[in-house]
Amino acid sequence: MNKAARHTVLALGAAILAACGKPQPGAGQPLAYAPADTPYAWANLEPQPQSMIDWSQRQLHALMPLVIDMYDDLLKQQKALGARETKILSAVLDELRGRDTLDKLRELGFKPDARVAIYGVGLIPVLRLELGDAAAFRAMIARVEGKVGEKIPTGKTGEQEYWQFGDKDVRVAVAVQGSHLVATLWPADANDTVKQLLLGITRPGKNLLDAGTLQAIAKKYNYSPYGEGYLDFAALVQRLSTTPTDADLEIAKALKLPDGIAKDSPVCIEEAKAIAQKFPRIVAGAESYAPPQLRVAMQFETEPALAQALMAALAPAPGTGAAAEGLFDISLATPLLKLKEFWLKQADAVAAKPFACPEFADLNETFARSKEKVGVTIPPPFSDLTGLRVTLDKLEPRNDSKVPDVAARLLIGTNNPLAAVGMAQMAVPQLKDLTITIDGKPVALPASLLPASAQLPPMWLAMTDKAIALAAGQGSEATLGAYFAAPPSTTPVFLRVHFTGALYGLLGKYADLMQAAMPAEQKARFAKQTELFSLYEKMIRAGEFTFEANPNGIGLRETVDLGE
Repeated sequence: MNKAARHTVLALGAAILAACGKPQPGAGQPLAYAPADTPYAWANLEPQPQSMIDWSQRQLHALMPLVIDMYDDLLKQQKALGARETKILSAVLDELRGRDTLDKLRELGFKPDARVAIYGVGLIPVLRLELGDAAAFRAMIARVEGKVGEKIPTGKTGEQEYWQFGDKDVRVAVAVQGSHLVATLWPADANDTVKQLLLGITRPGKNLLDAGTLQAIAKKYNYSPYGEGYLDFAALVQRLSTTPTDADLEIAKALKLPDGIAKDSPVCIEEAKAIAQKFPRIVAGAESYAPPQLRVAMQFETEPALAQALMAALAPAPGTGAAAEGLFDISLATPLLKLKEFWLKQADAVAAKPFACPEFADLNETFARSKEKVGVTIPPPFSDLTGLRVTLDKLEPRNDSKVPDVAARLLIGTNNPLAAVGMAQMAVPQLKDLTITIDGKPVALPASLLPASAQLPPMWLAMTDKAIALAAGQGSEATLGAYFAAPPSTTPVFLRVHFTGALYGLLGKYADLMQAAMPAEQKARFAKQTELFSLYEKMIRAGEFTFEANPNGIGLRETVDLGE
């Protein structure tokens, strides 16, 4: 079994298996164990709301049996795991089988409204979460050991016991401390100082909960208290560029990191810090976390000057100022000339002051090559493009044909639509006699455009002074007026991807068609996937991803409208 596969199994097992340990007085919130200067963290400041727990309860009853069966099948097919790891995971699945309600999961010690924290002690990740019943959790572990037929190896540091998995290089350790489940990893020869720091037996002098870092992120970005986090690149570079002390020194020794990294190459450190200042953090959080809608966001923070340059270069995509439509709707801004100008400025800045650090030499070459490629003239009609929008309204399989019943629309934003249509007419002989004006009225495309064997639906073309639109499908031409009129967003939302839950139902229909042609041994397994699509269709009314340029950098938002 290779090391990567083994460590994957260990990480999965760490979320389930834990050792017996003596309760630690005053355990508090999981986040109180995170060092205030951790370079990354994710936690929920408050337990999830009851409305979300109730919604999850309803979905769990339908989903759990299918998910367990699918993982069981995957476990039987895998070849990378050793016999022992396979037995452990199989035993865990047995414990979860049939537990399709939150009350049944509570019987294993889990807590649906638990607070969870993931953070770094130095650079090493730690997972800490609240258990509902530590004794019930230990009882589950005992049953797993009984099914496996052997005890899971344990270790001890001070008075704290822990389970351990791993090889001669790396160990994954998990422990129960009072009402907390803790999982982390360390070098196989780590000393007790390192182990107690990572397990939280030695508490940080200043913790992240009291520091208020996540609370400040939530306030700045209007996140709810049900989940927020960050990855601080500037803090990572700072930590890696200075001689470790105290807890970091002990962990650095255990990891065999060189002492005094900053002394080895000061120019590299300074340039790494400069890069990190341009992209200091990624932050994320849940804006809304209660039915009927979940909304989570992520912000790629940049320095203010770079954020302003991105806002100037990235225009809003077509139609993003109105509600999305159809089964699937994607809009993309394509201001190629502005993007070209933006990138050339970045390349010129690097050329004027190239990186002196040998480790960054490839960046100098990359920017130089990209300038050569981007610096060429962009000819029409590409230079005139402003954006694209594609909407799929219907894609139904038909029993009498291999070609589905399709209805779709395409909009091409351009500063010179007449030139674009003229070039298309020169390139495609069937279009040369087509008369089209910028009044937005649809004109039917000639049936001779494609061979009759293609069995395509009727198609129409329309044009305004700002865009060209194509509609396919009976009656779809009537929707082009509103399609043209849909405005762009008032902020630079340069990409939007929208889909409805009905798309999962459509995938299920095509999965059924694929299943009919499959070998018998694959049909049962594929049938479970089809069932999942059917459940997803009920669970999710719609989903949407948007990317925008804003004063803080680039923002990503995911919105999910929940079903019953």
